[in-house]
Amino acid sequence: MYDNLIHSTRNAQPSRNVVLVSIDWRRKGDGKTSLGIASIAATLKSAGIRYRLVESTINDQAFDLEQLQPRIQHALNEMGPGSLLGFGAFVWNDDAVCRIIKNLQLPEGARVVLGGPQISYMPAGKLEAAYPEAHLFVRGAGERAMLHLAQDVPLDQCGVHAAGDPDKGLHATLPLDGLPSPFVEGVVRIAPEMRWETQRGCRFKCGFCQHRDADGRMPTRAFDLERLQAEAELFARHGVKRISVLDPIFHTEDSHAIAVLDLLKRARVTAKIALQCRFEMLTEAFLDALKGLDVTLEFGLQTTSALESRVINRQNNMPKVEQKLAMVRQRGLDFEVSLIYGLPTQTLASFKESVDWCRRQRSPRIMAWPLMLLRGTPMYEQKDKYGLRESVGKAIPIVVASNSFSEADHKAMTQIAEAL
Repeated sequence: MYDNLIHSTRNAQPSRNVVLVSIDWRRKGDGKTSLGIASIAATLKSAGIRYRLVESTINDQAFDLEQLQPRIQHALNEMGPGSLLGFGAFVWNDDAVCRIIKNLQLPEGARVVLGGPQISYMPAGKLEAAYPEAHLFVRGAGERAMLHLAQDVPLDQCGVHAAGDPDKGLHATLPLDGLPSPFVEGVVRIAPEMRWETQRGCRFKCGFCQHRDADGRMPTRAFDLERLQAEAELFARHGVKRISVLDPIFHTEDSHAIAVLDLLKRARVTAKIALQCRFEMLTEAFLDALKGLDVTLEFGLQTTSALESRVINRQNNMPKVEQKLAMVRQRGLDFEVSLIYGLPTQTLASFKESVDWCRRQRSPRIMAWPLMLLRGTPMYEQKDKYGLRESVGKAIPIVVASNSFSEADHKAMTQIAEAL
């Protein structure tokens, strides 16, 4: 019953024990373990903190909150008095997290710690009302903050908000150099399909996206190449079949992207590697560096409409996009293009035009996803302005109507998306 619990027993110094809970949403081809929670676990393990990692997948047909609750309670009881219970709160698990922490029996002195986008993007002064059972809140990077909490470092040095204290809206910071690897530390079991990150953050400010730091600091920062080389060698030794790189835009800097591609070749990685890219930023040097690797380029175009792209602050230079796409096709590279439907000012006709453009460009795969209003994003803040109305009763609410399209139009868009 508890075979999905990963356990560390090292404890180099007096500290609080930790239970980390991952309630993930996985796409086909993703690895099993959430890298965010795994990176926190690796940091704790490297420091000798005793912890348990409880994993579950909320979009798995077998997911059952009533079965997950006792697993968490078992781990918490084992970690004992004074332990920390940490959750990553996302749009897909927000309700589940609230229900779990409301019904848990905490050991004496134990504290509930919440982090993740739902916390990072919550305005100052509103956390306690939304999460009344939680004791501590981590905005920003969770690795060092959770380690410091386990070591009883004073809260004002952790970038953490304690329930009942004045909320200063502080964000925990984290330099990536020297951050322990969840793969090298053995927190993430190497499997045929893996998720991987080589950098965090994004320089762009798309209105629907949470990839930028909530406080706007350090928009892009990379992991050191020594760590990435060690991880690539692990993937090669274990014969990993697919690597989904989570970097919002893998080739933000050519120098970093090419260095990573070169180390993958040196490690003799044979996996299919999925890279998230942006058309306008493609260079000859980057495309040439892909030679010798089995890659698929994933382009998040979102829309071909000039009006829609301005509204979501994701402007596309379509003539340049077509020029860059010709370079991709000329090299015979595999690629896919993704769109979003339910955008402000979008119509059924304009969505069809975006799909038709992808077809004319002979995209091997076209993906279309419904718009989600994520906390802290401009689209979330402007939903009344554009009349964006969300679905009710879904695990992840999506926009289903607006000032520019009806629910019937949205159903037609959904049918088109599902047929792609």
